Amino acid sequence: MNIVSLTDTALLARIGDKVKSRRATNQLSQAQLAENAGVSLSSVQYIENGHNVSLLILIQVLRALRSLDLLESFTQEEPISPIDYAEILKRRKRPQRIHGTKQQTKRESTW
Repeated sequence: MNIVSLTDTALLARIGDKVKSRRATNQLSQAQLAENAGVSLSSVQYIENGHNVSLLILIQVLRALRSLDLLESFTQEEPISPIDYAEILKRRKRPQRIHGTKQQTKRESTW
């Protein structure tokens, strides 16, 4: 299913299901997960029931589940396109060369 077609409520429910699934895989109770995450039991229950919680609480819960990989796409930097990179290189100021005179001046010997 395309994530764009989900309502906000449906998306929260999917996130809750994913958290519940990961918690079950780790064989943790909701109370144990809440304690490990440093959040209240009701926060874990809210997440799993598809209710709105703060992003910070969600991150703490995912960290406790060792599931921060679910947020990885948010932290990756956008790749630069070859065209944009070429434009950046064009705009760079190239170092100017210092041209010396080709004629050498004669020095008188001090001997």
